[in-house]
Amino acid sequence: MDDAAPPVMAENDAGLFYAYMIEHHALLEKKFEALLDAMRHDAADVGSLWTEVDHGLLAHMEAEERYVLPAFARVDRAAAAELLREHGEIRQLLLELGVAVDLHQLRYERSQTFVQMLRAHAGREDNLLYRWADERLDLALRRRVLAHVGARSALA
Repeated sequence: MDDAAPPVMAENDAGLFYAYMIEHHALLEKKFEALLDAMRHDAADVGSLWTEVDHGLLAHMEAEERYVLPAFARVDRAAAAELLREHGEIRQLLLELGVAVDLHQLRYERSQTFVQMLRAHAGREDNLLYRWADERLDLALRRRVLAHVGARSALA
C-alpha cells in the first residue's frame, strides 16, 4: 500500500475494510522504520519523515475514535476502553518522541519500545476491532474511516 486514496467500499466488499486498516498499520510501521534509518544516517529528511509518522498515526487513531470505537463500545465496553487508553499512551509517547526528534536525541531503545507498543496495539485492533467492524460496522462509517485515514495521511 502506498499513500494513494483508500478504496471505495460497496456493501458487498467483505474484508476490504479489514485489509485496508491492516495495510495502514504496516505503512505506519514502515514510515517509522524509515525515520529511524534517516536518523541513524543524520539525513536531511528526518523532519518530514517525523511529520508523516505523526500525522498518519494521529489520523489513524482519530478515525478509530470518531467512527469505530463508539459503536464497538456498545458491544464490548471494556475492550473499547482499553483501546482508548492505549491511544492515550501512544499520543503521550508520540509527543515525547517528537521532542526527542526535534532535539536530535531520539534513542534507539526508546524508539524500539514505541514500535513494540504499536505492534501489540495493532495486533489487538487487527484481531478484534477490525474484524468486528468489517462485519458489523455500518458501511457509511467504514467509508468515513477510510476517507479520514487516507485524506489525513496524505496531508503529511
